[in-house]
Amino acid sequence: MFGWCVSALAALFVLSSAIPAASSQASSASAKQVFGAFLACNADIFSLLASDRADFGAAVVGPYDSDGSDGVTGETIEFAASVDVGGLPLTGYVQFEAVGIAVPHFAWGFEVEGRVSDVAKAIEGMLPGARFVAQDGGALELKLDAQSVPQGDASVAPEDSYRKIVVREASSPSRSLVMCDASKDRMAELTTDEETGRKRLPAAEDLFPSVRRPAAKTNHVLDAFVACKPSFFEVLKAERRIFPRVRIEPWESPDNAPHIPEAENTYNETVTFEQPVEIGGLRIVRFFQRKTVQSGEPTRFAWAFQVAETPDGAARAIAAQYGVRFTYYWSLVEKDVDATPVSQHLTLGSYFDPDEQAMVTCAPDEAETRDFRLPEGAETFGWAQLGPPPVGRGNRLINALLQCRQDFFEALGEEKNAFGKVAFRESAGPYRKDGDAERAPMRVAFEKPVYASGFTLTGYIQRRVNVAGDIKLRWGFQTPVNASTIESTAEGRTGSVRVSGKGWLLDLETDETGYTPSPDLEFDEGFLGCTTLLASGVEPPKSGDLFLK
Repeated sequence: MFGWCVSALAALFVLSSAIPAASSQASSASAKQVFGAFLACNADIFSLLASDRADFGAAVVGPYDSDGSDGVTGETIEFAASVDVGGLPLTGYVQFEAVGIAVPHFAWGFEVEGRVSDVAKAIEGMLPGARFVAQDGGALELKLDAQSVPQGDASVAPEDSYRKIVVREASSPSRSLVMCDASKDRMAELTTDEETGRKRLPAAEDLFPSVRRPAAKTNHVLDAFVACKPSFFEVLKAERRIFPRVRIEPWESPDNAPHIPEAENTYNETVTFEQPVEIGGLRIVRFFQRKTVQSGEPTRFAWAFQVAETPDGAARAIAAQYGVRFTYYWSLVEKDVDATPVSQHLTLGSYFDPDEQAMVTCAPDEAETRDFRLPEGAETFGWAQLGPPPVGRGNRLINALLQCRQDFFEALGEEKNAFGKVAFRESAGPYRKDGDAERAPMRVAFEKPVYASGFTLTGYIQRRVNVAGDIKLRWGFQTPVNASTIESTAEGRTGSVRVSGKGWLLDLETDETGYTPSPDLEFDEGFLGCTTLLASGVEPPKSGDLFLK
């Protein structure tokens, strides 16, 4: 009897540890019947798994990790919540086929919450007279059809033909995999792949089909959100009372190029809630919206909720409510498109804040947003009651900085409220240049990042420097990016490029609104600012005076 291939097959029994335990669903007669049929370990099970009787709440379909073993391919399915079958909580499904070994075979089965010995004992109770036998690695094996001969496949010797149930530890001692394993001759009923000419397991997308549960209690805000239609904003505005106080921060993409007519420019708003708000079982901490403009006309829109849960957890929560399935890269399974209330334009991703959380995003196509006007955050949620106001005239402030004009200080004074709480620190800071003769500068640290014209500003710094005997003032903003990124953003904001040996030149595609930055503009790691000559006897403005309310 052929045994398990250690190099290729041991990894089978480690279904991704990303499948966490979930609350147990009520035991159902159909689930018990499906599991009972599964224990026969023949190809008949797959037609059952593809029917609506297999309503196990499939949530995420992903590839099987073969641990680099050649010729081993397969798929996994995470369930939105555990499914109880006779006291065994099933949390997921796994299948694979191994063709790159001496005896090709197929394996399929379930991940179960429970220790190997307990799971095997429960199955023995379901199969009168059955007794598992211990194998290497702590696995337990139950041979089926031990006296049978190969079924129509002469390439498999009689002694290598087998069908068995194996119970083995999964991702932890408290989790097990119950797997049917059969040599290829025992699976003659499987479909033959037209390209390879070999028998193959059905695609995971064809198993555990989506079933909308009519009794599922949802939330009409979430219903409108997952549909990914502009009418969502009407619902959101009508339900603004359910949201706590907010902070609203508009910000532009650092890649924007407003002086190049054909360029795409992206404008965003972040709405942060004072505390998480529960919407349809999801704990929402932020709302994002984005508008893309080209040639003065909006072309694309997107909006998203940041959820205090991993993408995996958010996918399971949505799947449990709407009977929808996601791929492992967090888009809708193709077979579920137009079959559930969830739009194909809904995707999930990661947002680190600082731990991983889910970003659930709607990005409908242009046909669905034609003539749509994206409301500003304040229109939807009301005026922001938290945090400082956004920078009101960011272009004026940044343009004055990029051209090293003295009216920068006047513009900075007008925007002082936007910088919120600040801390004054007497220190050299992280941007000292070698050879500078300088006094300790005044650094102004902002409590939260401030967004202006594509730049993220975290502080202000100025100091006197001696440059070839001339006393100059070095002044500007701190920013959490490197010098090349700062320069790239400055090029986009002005419509110009810096050419070695020639200085700043207008980009050939720039329109008449573009301009070139000052030769005194400097970029350092984390710093955007100017070094300008100080007139004799003239005192520069004090940092404290610029930011004190």
